Amino acid sequence: MAQRTATALDDAAIESFLDTQSVGTLSLAKGNESYAVPVAFTFDPDGPDFYFRLGYAPGSRKREFIDATERATFVVAGRTETGWKSVVARGEPEHRSTVEDLDTHRPADGSMSPADREIEIPFFHVFDAPAETVFALVRLRVDDLTGVAEADGD
Repeated sequence: MAQRTATALDDAAIESFLDTQSVGTLSLAKGNESYAVPVAFTFDPDGPDFYFRLGYAPGSRKREFIDATERATFVVAGRTETGWKSVVARGEPEHRSTVEDLDTHRPADGSMSPADREIEIPFFHVFDAPAETVFALVRLRVDDLTGVAEADGD
């Protein structure tokens, strides 16, 4: 059996892989505690930025951790025809808006990306959400983006 190795993905290969994926794991931190949650996403390669629609129920740990996180990690991994691929993004998470006020809320600098206007994040319902749940659009402002692909070794 041939030994498998990993090769780095360039920007085009990262974008191509992300176009085929819809869910990843968002990892957050508060002090010396960590919290990771699977989330649906959309990717804007012009940023590059990832966008998530997060639901916050009353007393949400997710909200508590995202508010405390200065630098988050987002991982997308999947099996392809040629083997496993993964992308790791690191950056600053920021709330862009709630679903209810998407047309009126903007960041202080007034910026708005195409992903803000045409957000295409699938809804995944893992459990029944309480009626008091608030949905928010969150952007991960990526400052470090890497990808690897499994490859046959020599």
